[in-house]
Amino acid sequence: MSTPDWLDLLSSPQFLGELYTDAPPAPEQCELFYVHLDERGDSVTIAFATKILPSNPRPEWSEKPYNRLEFYFLFEDLAEFTVNGWSATEAKDFDISGTRREGVTVKAGREPAGISFRASSVGLAGVRVYLAAEGT
Repeated sequence: MSTPDWLDLLSSPQFLGELYTDAPPAPEQCELFYVHLDERGDSVTIAFATKILPSNPRPEWSEKPYNRLEFYFLFEDLAEFTVNGWSATEAKDFDISGTRREGVTVKAGREPAGISFRASSVGLAGVRVYLAAEGT
């Protein structure tokens, strides 16, 4: 996803817009760490972690220390799904393009390895903060 498209998506109130009063983290400030294929349905959940903390955190987060934020995208109504290997190498290179209304294309990894698919919709499935050990 180009940086302007990524920031537009994350800045919307349905995603992380209420947490970041300025700008949400850029793609290069996020680490793709989780991919879950729902074998019962037609969806994929992809999660990212970032060290860029929200400027407007949720009140319940003030009860404990944290230094990371995770957010989960739920992609539904999939088409053209392919997997050609998956490892930490593929997770470092991702692209999400399109719009929530017109559908999105997701690519993780570089050809020929990685995961790719189209989804008719994307939503925010969850957000959490946690305290990670330094050096991770």
